[in-house]
Amino acid sequence: MPVVFLFFFVLTVRDYSNRLSPVSQAMRGQFGVMNAGLAESIGGVEVVKGNAQEEQEIDKFTDNATQFRDFFIKNGEIQAVYLPLLVYSIMLALGFFHALWLWRGGILSLGDVVAFMGLFGILRFPTFISIFSFDLVNLGIAGARRILELINTETELDENEAGHNAKIKGQVTFENVRFGYDKTAVLENINFSIEPGQTVAIVGQTGSGKTTLTRLINRIFDSQEGRVLIDGIDVKDWSLESLRSQISTIEQDIFLFSLTVAENIAFGNPEATREEIIQAAKEAQAHDFILGFADGYETEIGERGVTLSGGQRQRLAIARAFMTQPSILILDDSTSAIDSATEDKIQQAMRRISRQQTTFLITHRLSQIRWADRILVLSNGTIADQGTHEELLERSPAYQRIFARYE
Repeated sequence: MPVVFLFFFVLTVRDYSNRLSPVSQAMRGQFGVMNAGLAESIGGVEVVKGNAQEEQEIDKFTDNATQFRDFFIKNGEIQAVYLPLLVYSIMLALGFFHALWLWRGGILSLGDVVAFMGLFGILRFPTFISIFSFDLVNLGIAGARRILELINTETELDENEAGHNAKIKGQVTFENVRFGYDKTAVLENINFSIEPGQTVAIVGQTGSGKTTLTRLINRIFDSQEGRVLIDGIDVKDWSLESLRSQISTIEQDIFLFSLTVAENIAFGNPEATREEIIQAAKEAQAHDFILGFADGYETEIGERGVTLSGGQRQRLAIARAFMTQPSILILDDSTSAIDSATEDKIQQAMRRISRQQTTFLITHRLSQIRWADRILVLSNGTIADQGTHEELLERSPAYQRIFARYE
């Protein structure tokens, strides 16, 4: 009877797992959807409240929670008809009658019957606990599958760990570069060459491909045709770690960590001294407002820098870029939330630093465009013209239209 029980136990547990597995996966998936929606609503609470959409977000969360509850109930229903316990009870009864039959036949003593039933009873606990064990196993497998899908996701971007590894001088060249999303061209036939230490302003209408162009430099994307060269070497032939460690990008949407002000500034250079951190903050015009905090540079700024204004976040990001001393600096509308007087002081610091690095500016501020060594005018994904401010103002209708709009 114990052997027969083990056979049926394996069969019923297998059937139980097959019925429970899809429900567990759906439950874990819905749990992720519910939490993601909740995190998004909390993260965008200002937008939600600003548009009086609290009820809509509550309804959305309620719908997600209801679906999760339904999967949870279905999971409970499957557990409620856990057949291994029924099989155990039947086999225990059959084993008892079999033992009695053998006792009546004189094959077993009464003590043997009691001992057998006691030993058979040991199987009760593992059978009972298996309902919870296999439930946890299925939930664990469902969760692990979701995590492993993310971990094992492969990208076409080759990190090229054995690639070129050297100090970047700052020469950047685009040769007949084309790039697009989903077969829709964003950049076409891009050609230009920038010498080390030059400052390049990239201007154009919204959607003309300004940000996409800079993302080809540090290989956030790879060009589909043509080549992007740094110091005469294709970026695809560089070690990705070496390439990105020497290129710093500051975007309008600043990401700060839940660390102290000093730790955020020194994020790209953890071994920086306090004096170096303070100097970078001064260059970025952040030192004064930092000292205004109760704990100064040891102030915890909260998740994503929620305790800071937009201008303060941008100045900390600029200080972080100064701290890393990159060979190529990309500024994507990085001073949009900073007043003109503070911006002028930051520009002066940038001019001093930019003599030692190549700088790409994506900006609408004429005060920044004017002092660029070269200006690239993008129009519908192509370079309509390039040159200095004075040259383009004289000959380029596209630049004249942009300049007139900025004025």
